[in-house]
Amino acid sequence: MNENQMPSGFPAAAARGASVNRRTLLRWGFGAAAAVTAAPLLAACGSDDEAAADGEVTLKVVGFQVPPEEKGSELDKAYQKFLADFQAQNPKIKIQPIQAPPNFDTQIIVDLASGSAPDLWSQDASSLAPLIQRKLLLDMRKVTAKLPSLSTDRFFPQVLEIHKGEDGGIYGLPNDFTPMVVYYNPTLFTKAGVPVPQAGWSWDDQLAAAQKLTLDNKGRNRLDPAFDEGNVVQWGYRLSQYAYQWVYRIWQNGGDVISPDKKTANGFLDAPAAIDAIQWYADLVLKHKVAPSPSTLEKLTNASDASALFVQGKFAMFDSGHWSLVGLTGAKGYSPEKVAVVPQPKRATEATALYESSFVLRHDLPAAKYKAAAQFIEAATSRGYQDTKAITGIALAANSESAKASLGSDQAKFAELDKVFVDATASGRPPYGSKIGAYPTIEKALDGMMEQILRGAPVRDQVSKTITAINRELAKR
Repeated sequence: MNENQMPSGFPAAAARGASVNRRTLLRWGFGAAAAVTAAPLLAACGSDDEAAADGEVTLKVVGFQVPPEEKGSELDKAYQKFLADFQAQNPKIKIQPIQAPPNFDTQIIVDLASGSAPDLWSQDASSLAPLIQRKLLLDMRKVTAKLPSLSTDRFFPQVLEIHKGEDGGIYGLPNDFTPMVVYYNPTLFTKAGVPVPQAGWSWDDQLAAAQKLTLDNKGRNRLDPAFDEGNVVQWGYRLSQYAYQWVYRIWQNGGDVISPDKKTANGFLDAPAAIDAIQWYADLVLKHKVAPSPSTLEKLTNASDASALFVQGKFAMFDSGHWSLVGLTGAKGYSPEKVAVVPQPKRATEATALYESSFVLRHDLPAAKYKAAAQFIEAATSRGYQDTKAITGIALAANSESAKASLGSDQAKFAELDKVFVDATASGRPPYGSKIGAYPTIEKALDGMMEQILRGAPVRDQVSKTITAINRELAKR
């Protein structure tokens, strides 16, 4: 089962060492993991139009709930404490937490259009743009004006940028996030006599390390003329066909996928910088053979979970976000010396993608609820609740002071590794799905393109076909 096929039952899945996908993990950071509830649930939870006569306000919030099997977990305890503290401090604001149905991304659009959506929920940045473009979200400036203490200065600027619309509005405020980094197994590097990667390393550095860390059953590396192709026991790198794990390679090479005006992929996805990046990435499998082919990887992951394979030393490096730490530490055979992270390698520039979960409000939220919503978000993005991100370890706190304070905290689950993630944030960019409404469909086309390329199809032919598909989607904008 690969990362895009995992069920949404995290963190139970992660505790078993299972691979978990980007969207599941970031949403779980807020508590809107898919629950065993009926799909019409959201449609039945429309908000009151006004505050009660006595000044009491009820906010219907998707999140701060865990499935029954997660009751008593660290995450559940953090949610319960936060809600209890908030209610004690704000007795006139009643929070009604609601679990999300499995098809939340599509159901929320239906409910927003019909006026029956919850007041506040956690939104994955990778599917944010469709909601903004359909004007289904409230500009947060309307609620921050009601509560000056809810300042956007508390957030990493690169993360806040994800929510800025073309009209200048701010559609959501960050909750937690992660940059994409490179995971590596230090014990494998040491055993092979290869220096561990450092910030500022290059594509060439990564390739050279991967060649020396790809071993056959006799311990010979990929550069040895006697290397046995039929008996590879350790791969230098594990790559992915899924765009969220490689699209930033194009950025690192000075290129892009789509034009700045979001009208075409012509002259961008087929530009030399993009073609070169895609070819380089594919050549890790096709030419240099330091990463398993899709079919070989499928066989490996069918036999064992990807996290367990990494801990067992079957791969020396792979790309992922903060969410993978939870699965890795739960894998059989884990020990701290087997897991480390480093910022993305660079070529023309440093760049990585930021994947994030945020607090958003429905566009038709009654004005009588603005201040209550602001107070809730202010509390949830302040030190205190944000500090619990370091304890659960799912993602980085979006509150920059909280994230940086966790680096020296004894309670932080991954304090030493978190510093790498925080440092990598400076070169982070918003995911395409936060700016381009059609991107979920475009992303599937990019996934399919890379899958075909990794199976040996010519890069330029696949890029040309994909540009046609992308432009067709952009034309619908």
